Amino acid sequence: MRKRVILFIILLFTIFLFLFSLYQKNLIFPSKDIVFVPLDSRPVNTQNVLLLTNMWGKNLILPPSDSLDYYKKPGNFQKLYSWLKTSVSHKRNYAIVISLQQYLNGGLIASRQLENYTQYKEKLDLLYSFLKENKGKNVIIFSVIPRLTPSKEEYSDKLKRFSYLTDKIDLFHIPDDIKEKEKIVSSIPHQILDEYINLFEINEKINKALIDWTKKGIITTFVIGIDDTQDYSTSNMVARRLQEYAEEQGISDRVYILHGADEIGMEITAKLANQYYRQSPAFKVIYDVENPEKTFLPYEGADLKKIVEEKIKFIGGKIDKNGDCLLYIHTRQNPGIKREVEKYKNNGQIFGIADVAYTNRADKELVEILLNLDPLKILYSGWNTPSNSIGAVISEMSLKRIMDKELISFSQMEKAIKSFIAFSFIRYADDFAYQEMIRGEMYKWARLNKISIYDIEPQTASKELAVKMGPILEKLKQKYIGREVKIGRTRVKIKDIKVKVKYPWNRMFEIEISPEITLYNER
Repeated sequence: MRKRVILFIILLFTIFLFLFSLYQKNLIFPSKDIVFVPLDSRPVNTQNVLLLTNMWGKNLILPPSDSLDYYKKPGNFQKLYSWLKTSVSHKRNYAIVISLQQYLNGGLIASRQLENYTQYKEKLDLLYSFLKENKGKNVIIFSVIPRLTPSKEEYSDKLKRFSYLTDKIDLFHIPDDIKEKEKIVSSIPHQILDEYINLFEINEKINKALIDWTKKGIITTFVIGIDDTQDYSTSNMVARRLQEYAEEQGISDRVYILHGADEIGMEITAKLANQYYRQSPAFKVIYDVENPEKTFLPYEGADLKKIVEEKIKFIGGKIDKNGDCLLYIHTRQNPGIKREVEKYKNNGQIFGIADVAYTNRADKELVEILLNLDPLKILYSGWNTPSNSIGAVISEMSLKRIMDKELISFSQMEKAIKSFIAFSFIRYADDFAYQEMIRGEMYKWARLNKISIYDIEPQTASKELAVKMGPILEKLKQKYIGREVKIGRTRVKIKDIKVKVKYPWNRMFEIEISPEITLYNER
């Protein structure tokens, strides 16, 4: 009898250990990776996505750098495809995320040139075979509709007008618009206009094919981004047709059309996180403009309210006036920003600000207010286009919520906290310190040295960048060092931040900021 009891106890203990190991593997210690083919090799599409992925306890597996693009040089397709096939054979993969522009054209910039579509049919055939081999896996593919002016042309203004009129005519058929379009068409060389039209036509054709693949079930989620555009444009027209096509196929719940491009990778990792942990973050959205549904910002093809709500919906969130995520949209229409920040920052919610007052730079007045508070308690984004800033901060807020709920493992928490701090620091260092304060100074330096800002020698320019950025980075570091970071029951303090800055490409439009975070735990 005693032996039976002992054997029964041992059996129960064995079962307990087995179930606990499964629990650790699937819930506490999410060990699976995310294979990620980025839109291009810039930090916003690689480093930013990696940090946000770390925030929910996953590892982002990126292709080797020599397979990716470098500014105007397209990526190496053979190396990328070989890496992709090898990487997905890894059983630990939780999701496979592929940028169609990187895969098909060698990057976002390369996708704006018709010459980089010459072998698209062969590459699509390979992709189809690859997806069939991996059917049943969590595959997300994201594509981008070409921007309003895909390349720098002396006819860019006329092409913009052509695009504007083409969309308006498609919607309203106004006779005066048709006459004006005829005049515009006659003033643009046929070759330039034909290439412009063909670029959108081939993009639409490819995207429709991938909608078909999504219907077949070899793509789990298909995301289509609308790059830099305006209220009426060929981009919007193509997006509208693709939306209608997805609805006709009965899969509009698996095909998402979003405004923006560079932030889509961040939104995808936030969506994956919410799916994995079965979360649905609730956002209370505060606009500083009275009619966000009538507000169109630069480079956007939809009103402000639509852009915000489509991104919240995409990541798996919802709008709720009692939401635990409070998103403040700063357009600078309301001059009382300091009062507004003070009003909302202590409500207990995760508080985030999308700074869309200016394009590709922070509102200096706003940031100076925020830095005098606690930059880690006010999540911030103010880079590039409004869609970029809005999507980035929504994604970060969603992932911070997962951290606060302690859904990730204890072993992953320190890495997640460091990534959270690094992402916060990068936003202020890039959007404010460089884009608002230093970029103009670097442009002046380039002009004095007779250097084109679009063709720099990265190593030499990066040395000058480090000198000019040094003082402001030191001041920024002091806003972080010594701060307590509280995530759930975990409390740590920031001991030090070491920062390196450089130009990732041979142009001055963006920089790469690499913060190394040192913590010490409080017991």
